[in-house]
Amino acid sequence: MIKGVIFDVDGTLYDYLANDKIAVKALCRYAKENLNVEEEDFRKFYGEARVIVRERLTDGGARHSRVLFCQTVMELLGENPFCHILKMYDIYWNTFLTNMKPFDGVVDFIRKLKSTGKKISICTDMTAHIQYRKIERLGLKNFIDCMVTSEETGLEKPSPVMFNLALRKLNTSAEETAYFGDSLERDIEGAAKVGIKPFWYIAQKNDDEIKTDFEKIRSYREVINSEIFFGN
Repeated sequence: MIKGVIFDVDGTLYDYLANDKIAVKALCRYAKENLNVEEEDFRKFYGEARVIVRERLTDGGARHSRVLFCQTVMELLGENPFCHILKMYDIYWNTFLTNMKPFDGVVDFIRKLKSTGKKISICTDMTAHIQYRKIERLGLKNFIDCMVTSEETGLEKPSPVMFNLALRKLNTSAEETAYFGDSLERDIEGAAKVGIKPFWYIAQKNDDEIKTDFEKIRSYREVINSEIFFGN
């Protein structure tokens, strides 16, 4: 029976894309009001900034830093970043967190895992600080035992370093551990390669995207009474 369960965060526990869209919209309003930059132009510069940061940083959690994204936007606009970065960072993440809601059934499933003695870890390609804030916002902080971030390892999934460190923190073997994630390549194939049993969360995918033999779920309600996790 499974003794440990590892979860990805973004797109697995909640709808990342929907919240990012709302948060970027808030940045557009800030840019219009404080920099006289129209939304279409800001989005262009923001997209360019993301590309620049991720080409410069080929791996690790800093590739996702909104501080670096916004700093690069200010540099592209010829603005002094010190006058805007911290405000923009707070606007983005406060808007993002305010609108976050866990996917249906995920809190109940994780609570039940914890109540039956399972060890639970987070394994995420992100900076640690904001992921702690997300876990708290989702109402999960009392159920999670540990976390591994790509900021901590310097490498992102599907690197085995991420999954193996999560196993070490959980003190479970790969064979007695399950993994839930939304990315086939990064999460599911990455976990499978180190021997962890993966469950592919596909609620936001269409049928053309999910042609694989890996076990799939569209709702956490599907596994909340599963023998794999809770026995007979």
